[in-house]
Amino acid sequence: MKKLVLLLVIQFIISSISGTLPQTNSREGSTIVSFLPQGYGIKLLNSYGTSSILNDVSNLGFMNPANISDFENYSLGFSYQFNTSIDEAWIADFGTSRVYNFYPQSAGGIVKWNDFTFGLGFGQKYNGTLDMDPIPVTTVQQPDGTGEFFQVKQETMIHSYSLTAAYSFKELLQTTNDITLGFRYSLNHLLRNEEIWHSSGSATDYGRNIAVGLSYKINLNDQQQLILGTNLETKSDFKAKYEIDNNILIIYDPEDTNHIQIPAETDNFYLSHTLPFELRFDLGVDATTDLKLLANLSRLFWKTKSTILEDQIEFSFSTIYDINEMFRASLGFYSTKCEFTDTFYSQLNEGLNTIFLTGGLKINIDKLSIDLALADSHLFSGDYTKQTIGKLAIGINL
Repeated sequence: MKKLVLLLVIQFIISSISGTLPQTNSREGSTIVSFLPQGYGIKLLNSYGTSSILNDVSNLGFMNPANISDFENYSLGFSYQFNTSIDEAWIADFGTSRVYNFYPQSAGGIVKWNDFTFGLGFGQKYNGTLDMDPIPVTTVQQPDGTGEFFQVKQETMIHSYSLTAAYSFKELLQTTNDITLGFRYSLNHLLRNEEIWHSSGSATDYGRNIAVGLSYKINLNDQQQLILGTNLETKSDFKAKYEIDNNILIIYDPEDTNHIQIPAETDNFYLSHTLPFELRFDLGVDATTDLKLLANLSRLFWKTKSTILEDQIEFSFSTIYDINEMFRASLGFYSTKCEFTDTFYSQLNEGLNTIFLTGGLKINIDKLSIDLALADSHLFSGDYTKQTIGKLAIGINL
């Protein structure tokens, strides 16, 4: 009797699949969680572009913490996001798509007390899958396949829950200009689900980080302002223990319907990942009373001794035009590049160059606001990042 082991040890299979992806963190006694870079998305996307100093209240967990003071008292908002899938996002025709679209992309609310502003936020820092075609079952007798297939599924999400506080020094300094300092604490939840044929497993962990921001507003005249902002966010580490459902693996015997079940040893199997340190600089200026210009420059510090990733540079620019009191529209772009230093993976660098064209419309109806944003990268981006992102946010000022 000849036996074919389709599932040897799920840890080995998963790490083999993940081994096709670059390592972004390394710790003793753990396996690195490999993420496709497309899953990070554009977390600051809104109808104004991707500015960290002028954004929607639903994104307050991602923006410069000092600038939550710009929202009116008792402001609330939430957003939903929809992405087109990318059929070829990586080596060997791996694709990626978004999962669990019934979860909001972001949500936030603020309350003011004197010169203080406090905010609660939620947001998805990562959402993506590793998609691949069904894998045929082969045997020694049927090397071309038995006609059966099994599916490999890998889903990853990172949800962030944040508490933000900002303080304005305007009255303290007794000046028409305004300096605001902000602080944010975030609790980040990593959730990873894997499924290979009859076996499935998951890993979950919590990581923490803080952000500090500074905003300086200069009044050029009664109707025009210059806004300068900077904020930094510390890294967040995860080390999640991997658990296999029922702690059972299956060995498939093509000549016998009685499959062999063996226990899976996962006591010392951990998945590790690190979200990078981020540094952002923002500029906003009223070119005219109806036209505002926004620019953002960010650096994500991926590069360490144990990684093959270069630091990631992001740049965005947008123009915002006030059509009237009800409508405000924007056009702009967002550029980023994921780059590897390793000789093998560096061949992917050109395909991961990304330039999104962005557009948005803000609709204000009394105390209700509707925020529509669209970003598309098909025109100027590499083959691995051609995608369309749509986002809808609803806000209310109580």
